[in-house]
Parts: sequence; structure tokens; C-alpha cells
Amino acid sequence: MTTKNTARLAGLLFMLAAGIGGFGYSYIRLRMIVPGDAAGTAANILASEFTFRAAIVATLASQVLMFFFGLTLFGLLKEVNKSWALLFLASVLVSVTLAVFNQLSNFGALFVLSQTEYLKVFSPDQLRAMAMLFLRLSGLGQGLLEIFWTPYYLVLGLFAIKYRFLPRVLGILLILMGTGYWINLIDKFLIPEFHPAFFTQLAMSLGALGGIPTMLWLMIKGANVSAEP
Repeated sequence: MTTKNTARLAGLLFMLAAGIGGFGYSYIRLRMIVPGDAAGTAANILASEFTFRAAIVATLASQVLMFFFGLTLFGLLKEVNKSWALLFLASVLVSVTLAVFNQLSNFGALFVLSQTEYLKVFSPDQLRAMAMLFLRLSGLGQGLLEIFWTPYYLVLGLFAIKYRFLPRVLGILLILMGTGYWINLIDKFLIPEFHPAFFTQLAMSLGALGGIPTMLWLMIKGANVSAEP
């Protein structure tokens, strides 16, 4: 496979992972969870259990795609700077691993609402509260895995700026993207009462601003593989 076709494959995998994973994440967070209402959240899950399961499967599928995206792009990046390429790959793989394990919390929410016989020692209100707890833990787990989004976006941005692997403007956008996620995480974990919705929206906006053009450039134009700064 030529360098251009390898870059195009990486861009396609990145685009598919973002699209499928975006559906899984946004459906659960926006359509299923009713903030502060365990009963309403449980009712949503039980009324749309198949779609809830499909959202979990979509998230898992997106991580398989991210795994192969990381390996594919690593094959190109290592020709430019192997140390940076290894940091990029390690960040992707750790993020994928955490994202897969994080889905156990969503399965846990389904499990406690399943009306299994031995769970009947708990009252319906207790089971709904436990389901909500699992979903909240999934949200925190998402924050943990996003810690490792920052280094691989920063590294990819540095490749673009220093080695012209991608246009430098994309490198700047990727660095802003990684920085936005890091600021969001600091706010989420250290000062969650300080406008959390604003910083989440900021991170998502910067993510779209940097991620979508990068995916499209890789898919259409490919990448420049040269060790010359």
C-alpha cells in the first residue's frame, strides 16, 4: 500500500470511529440520562433497551476502529520520528483500553434493571439509584480516557507543525483541540462547579474544529512522510 493510500485508510478509520462512537456516546448521555432523575433515566433505558445496547456496541466498535487507526497512522509517523510515533501509539492504545472497560458501567446499569431474581432484595428505587450510579461512573470513566486524547492530538499537531506531515494550520488546530480537552478535564475533576457545561462544549467545539478537517485531509490528500523539518 502506498503512503498516500495508507494515510487515506487512516483518515477513513478515524472518521468512522468518530461517527460511530459519537452516536454511541451522545445517545446514552443525551437521550437516556435525565439529570438528577434516576426514575426517568431507568424508564428511558427500559423503554429503549435495544437501542441502548446498540449504543454500547457502537462505542465498542468505534474503539476497534480507533485501535486500527492508531496502528495505521503509526506506520507512517515512525518514518518521520519514531519516538514521537511511539508516544502517539501508546496514547491511542491506552485510550482505547480505558474506553472498552468503561462500557462495563453501562452494562452494569442494564444489569441492575434486568429484574434478575436475586436483585429483588433491593427495592425498585434502590435499583434505579444504582443504575444511575453506574451511568455516572461511566461519565467519569469517559473523563479518564480523555486524559490520553490530549497527548496524541498534541503529538499529531507537532508532527504537522515541525515536519509538515499535515498542513501547519491543522497542527495548530490539533494542539488547540488537545488543550481544550485538558482544560475540560481539569475543570471536571478539580472544580466541577465552575461552568462544567461551558468547558465541555468548548472542548467539543475545538474537537470538531481540529478533528474533522484532519480526517478529511487524510482521506482526500494523504500525508507528507519526510524526516526533514
